Amino acid sequence: MKIIGMMGYTDKYDFIMNIAKSINLMQKSVLVIDATLDRKLKYIVPALSNIGRSYVTQYDSVDFAVGFNSMHDVENYMIENNIEIDKYDYILIDMDSPKSYELFRTREIDKIYFFVETSVLAVAKNKEIVKAIKIYNQNEKVNISKIIYRSYVSRAANDYFDKKIANYGIEWNEPVYDIPLEETDKLVSIDSQFGGFIDLKRHTKIYLANLADLVAEIIGDVNSKEVITQIKRRRI
Repeated sequence: MKIIGMMGYTDKYDFIMNIAKSINLMQKSVLVIDATLDRKLKYIVPALSNIGRSYVTQYDSVDFAVGFNSMHDVENYMIENNIEIDKYDYILIDMDSPKSYELFRTREIDKIYFFVETSVLAVAKNKEIVKAIKIYNQNEKVNISKIIYRSYVSRAANDYFDKKIANYGIEWNEPVYDIPLEETDKLVSIDSQFGGFIDLKRHTKIYLANLADLVAEIIGDVNSKEVITQIKRRRI
């Protein structure tokens, strides 16, 4: 089982759902944990028989954990409901604050993908997250890859963010992923939310290319062409 941290102050749940579904199409089991402050995923992934505020439910063959306050709470829920957490090949954790990193890092995170936006607010919030990562890992090297998300980032904006976090000793892995989110991609995501399944095929070529590259990197023993092939073979 691999734990993948999806860090960054931005609404990235649609993209994380697409990552999870792509991994699932490669015959891997996936659990997505919503550890964000607003917990917006509960509006996208409803529980058909939810009687509490925290639950694990399956949506389009991917499991989602919604409404939990910590990784400890997730694990307790799994035990109480006779679910083996180790059955998952991958656990993706959506985190958007230092607090969420503190509470959901109790299992070792194998890799972190950090979503960067260009707004001043996002830069400030992401700086706080980077600081928390550094504090909790002390002198250990942290495996972090940068994802430029939702908009094109100028060199000035990118340099500004890197300068702000320079004192924390974070070094980005290669490659850097650029997910611009064209209008078509936004519309596909909206349609998916109302359609009840995770639509991948109708996204733009550049979006799917970046998605496939990232999924191939996460899995490790597949290439992006194989990921694209499985996406295109999907009937819906």
